[in-house]
Amino acid sequence: MIGIIKFVKYLTFLFSFHLMTWSVSAGKMLISDRGANSIIITNLDGSDSRTLIPAAGTNVRGIAIDMSLNVFFYADNGTDVIYKANLDGSEKVPIISSNLGFPADITIDPRFKKIYWCDRNNDKIESSDYDGGNRSTLINTESPYYLDLDLVNNKVYWGDFSGGNIFRANLDDGKEIENIVQGLIRTRGVKVDPYGGYYYWCDRESHKVQRKAITGGEIEDLYTGLDTPHGMTLDIKARKVYWVDTGTNSIGGIGAKAVSRGDMNGSGPQEILVNMSQPWDLTLDTRISNYSEWTQRRFFKELPNLNNELRADPDNDGKDNLLEYLSGTNPLIAENVEPLSVTKIGQTNELIYRVNSQPINDYKLRIEHSENLKEWITLDHDHQRPEVDHDFGPMIIKERIEIQTKKKSRYFRINIESTK
Repeated sequence: MIGIIKFVKYLTFLFSFHLMTWSVSAGKMLISDRGANSIIITNLDGSDSRTLIPAAGTNVRGIAIDMSLNVFFYADNGTDVIYKANLDGSEKVPIISSNLGFPADITIDPRFKKIYWCDRNNDKIESSDYDGGNRSTLINTESPYYLDLDLVNNKVYWGDFSGGNIFRANLDDGKEIENIVQGLIRTRGVKVDPYGGYYYWCDRESHKVQRKAITGGEIEDLYTGLDTPHGMTLDIKARKVYWVDTGTNSIGGIGAKAVSRGDMNGSGPQEILVNMSQPWDLTLDTRISNYSEWTQRRFFKELPNLNNELRADPDNDGKDNLLEYLSGTNPLIAENVEPLSVTKIGQTNELIYRVNSQPINDYKLRIEHSENLKEWITLDHDHQRPEVDHDFGPMIIKERIEIQTKKKSRYFRINIESTK
């Protein structure tokens, strides 16, 4: 007969320390450094900074990445060209090189493999395929400078160069234009989080990072006392906002000529990640393949930092960092969710657990069962994990299994072990 299933919150961790190898396609920032005429690549905490494309252009501007194809795009308004290149810096090719007045910011729609850009001097927002084909004008608007797409609500957001405005319109046809923010000084770095319900921007002349609810309300100051904040990006899964500061105001503001990050609600302090010549914009490859990259994405890099250790539990929810890492959950936000639950359904048992949707390769988890808490048997199963290019996880795995036993009780556990 099938025995009664009991879940025991009994987790075994088997691990060893090992060196991490660098990967070009995981856990990286790509920054357009206008002062150095280069594209720079670093880890997500700003470490291991190096030049990816040394002669990227004479006035590099907006930059965007498509992780699913391992390519990125950037604009150079010195020569008025938009380029595409591989994430290792190879095969840089121009895809738009005519009829551009001032290509500024770039963003992408990875669903349809299209890029969108602001042309400040030609007063329009345009789009094309990744190869530059099917080029069209989406919106005619005065001096657009930074933009972003809300693919959940099918909207495009943008700010103008010097009018202090932020606008929103339909992504399909560019219609129903709304002026949703007025009274700024110089809007930069517009980004939207449709899941959290806010859009974000920099005001380079009030020296702030700010946000406002998509549904309306008051403007919130997140980080102040900056110098000349410009380009911005969001790590929605990690709840982090990143921005670059060109330092061109030269007022001695915090983070001038550097890349910084903070919390998307402004609760934590500003963290200055890496200094540069004159960074203008940035984009993130948020894929992670090992625990080191995961901690670089989540925690402050200053040492000593006990919160990023394997057995630490900084949110005090009873799940240490290693389990949060493998489960794809946030180590800084407590969640009342069991790592494994078992429910009897007829003659089968339903197991529900979470796994990281990222292509991690240094640890793995197994589901094991026992009748006596001494002898453990690994379940003969192989959950289907699709290829994941973005991290919307965690992935929730539901499996139904049948275990023949004469005992009245059966226990389950998660066993985590190193693959190195």
